[in-house]
Order: sequence, then structure tokens, then C-alpha cells
Amino acid sequence: MINRWQESSVISALRNRRVVNLTGARQCGKTTLAQSLPLESCKRFTLDDNKVAGIARNDPEGFVKRLNSKTLVIDEIQKVPELLDYIKINVDRSNDRGQYLLTGSANLLFVKAVTDSLAGRVGKVRLRTLSLGEINGERPDFLDAAFERRFPDEIHGYDKRRMIELAVVGGYPETLEMDPRERRSWFKTYLNDLLMKDVRDVTEIRKLDILRDIAEWLLIHSSKFFDVNELATKTGVSKITIENYMTALKAMYLFDEVRPWTKNDYARIGKRSKYFAADSALIANIAGWSNESIYMDDDRCGKLIETWAYQNIASLADLNIDYEIFQYRDSLKHEIDFVVERSDGALLGIEVKSGTFGPGDFNHLKWFASNLAKGRHFTGIVLYSGDLTLPMGEGFYAVPLAAIGA
Repeated sequence: MINRWQESSVISALRNRRVVNLTGARQCGKTTLAQSLPLESCKRFTLDDNKVAGIARNDPEGFVKRLNSKTLVIDEIQKVPELLDYIKINVDRSNDRGQYLLTGSANLLFVKAVTDSLAGRVGKVRLRTLSLGEINGERPDFLDAAFERRFPDEIHGYDKRRMIELAVVGGYPETLEMDPRERRSWFKTYLNDLLMKDVRDVTEIRKLDILRDIAEWLLIHSSKFFDVNELATKTGVSKITIENYMTALKAMYLFDEVRPWTKNDYARIGKRSKYFAADSALIANIAGWSNESIYMDDDRCGKLIETWAYQNIASLADLNIDYEIFQYRDSLKHEIDFVVERSDGALLGIEVKSGTFGPGDFNHLKWFASNLAKGRHFTGIVLYSGDLTLPMGEGFYAVPLAAIGA
């Protein structure tokens, strides 16, 4: 079994919080992680079992009683959200830590029928699909090392074709060993179940065909800036409806929103967010792209590799509350794929290239350092499909993409 980096986060949260919510996309490994935790005493239920869910709905107060167990583990809590009201009552009566471990494939803040978010009582841990580092059994130290400007001198075996292969396979545990045809079928079923069934745990959406159109459009535009009005025109629904549907898709962890870095009074800074698919494999397999078609198409390759890089970087940032991920773009078309800010103000600028790089790929990073990062510790890196780490001026480096987790 692959060891998950977030295991220690869940254990720590259970020691310090009354309720812990282990959340993340469907099939990312939440249940497996929850079952493998070395809990002293626990009782486990899964609400994916219709019989168990029915019992929970008929007697929610009795269902959440812990009795002799120290921790009650409830899987897919969004299936019976009314349980949260009774969990709140119980934890308000006791300050014991680690009373409940709740897993779910939806952000509880968006789940219908939830009137109290248990604010202050719940520790939230986000689990993503498997990162390259987890698959390889590596330590999660890339961001720490990058801020300190420590990079491997060389990494071999990860050229452009290999990076495309990794991005197409993605990080869903169940699909790692599947052949391409079987993997594509799995993802089509996955998306259908999420949109036709699971989304109803979050909100009331009647136009499911429109929801699918929006989801597939967003997948194809992962990592790209877009105008919501453009999507509204394409689908024939209002901007407000589009935004509501996007909120539901984010709540189900099908997409992440990466906000713009705006911590400067520079008047031309952009305010638009970027959206990334939960896993690069979703893009390639839902769109039906072959590895060769991706290799020959710069736009497809760029979107896929940038999404893959984001999910790997985000897996690292999730482990440290000192890190926050942004992106940058302004009206003069200065653009940086990712800006990671540390709590002490230090900044890491990251550009992602699916193939090789040139000196010009550092222009926006160097402009940002000179104009917006004055007085801050700034490191700029270009991640590329190559073998060698190369210095490109003081504080700037070309780094193999695989350094994220190899």
C-alpha cells in the first residue's frame, strides 16, 4: 500500500480536535487512509452502504453515539448530512479530542441541509489524488528545498514523453495499473457518477446535461484563463447559473480555484482566478486524447502538464500551513503560472514548461522580482522536461519537472 503524506496530518488533527473531516475527491483514497490509521479504539461505518445510510436517517441521534469506542469513523458523511446536527450536540457536551473522523467527497460548507459548519470544532484535512512523490515513496520536501534554493543536480528518465505518460495516468489509486482503454472507461463512469449522483449531495441541480457540458468545458480549459460570459454563451444559460454550477463542481473537488496574487498596489494586477482539474488524468481521458496526440499538440500538452504540476505542488502545500498558492497575470501580459507565498513573506515563482526552455522563459519571473517582490526573498524557477538543474542568474533556476517528487 502507498503511504499517504497526509496520514500524519490526520493523526495530529485527531489528537487536537474533537472532530476531523478528511475530505477530497471521490476515489482519491480517503476510505483507505481512514481504515489504515492506527486508532486506539474506533467503530467504522460507511454511508455508501444504502442500508447503513437508511439506519442513520431513521435514528441519527442513536447512530452517532460513540458508546465504548474512542473514535467513531463515518465514511461519506455528505450522504446523511443531518448527522452533523447530532454530532455537534455530542461534541458540545465533551471536550474529548478525536471523537469523530468524518470522510466525505464534498466540502461540508456547501452540502445542502447543513445549517452549522461546526466551526471551531472541526479540523479539516484535504486529501488529493496520489502525487508523484507518494507513488515514488519520496519525502514531501520539494517546496521547502525550493525556498532554500536546493535542487537536485540532475534527474534522469523523465523526458517529455515520460511526463505526458505520468500526466495521462494521473494519481487516482485505482487506475494506476490500468491499460489505456480500461482507464478511459473508468474515468467516463467516474465523471458520470459524480455528476448524475454525487452532486445531488451538494445542491439541487435539475439541468444535469448542462452541468456535464460545463464540467467537460472546464476540463478542456484547465489552467487557462477564461471569461464566464463565454461559457454562458456556449451553453445558453445565465452567468449566475454558470457560477452556481461551478461552485457545485468545486464543492465536489472536481476543480480547484487558484486565486490571483494581488498583494501589491501595482494598478495593473489582474483579479481573475484560474481553474485546475482535480487530476490531469481527468482531462486526457475524458477528452479522449492519446499520448501521441498530446505530444504533437503544444496547447494540449501545456494544459495537461501544468495541471499535473499544480496538483503535485498543491499536495505539498497542503502539508504546511505556511504555504499558499496563487497565480499572477496583469494587463501588460506579465504572467507567472504559480506564486507560492510563505507566511514570512518569501515568494517562490514557478513557470511550467512541458518541453525544453529558453532564457526568455525567465523574463516574467525576473520582471516580477524586480518590480513587485522588492524587499522579499524571491526565488524563480522554470520546471521543464529535462535532466539538469541549471542556474539562470542569482535566485533563478531551470529545474527538472520530476524534482517535484522523484
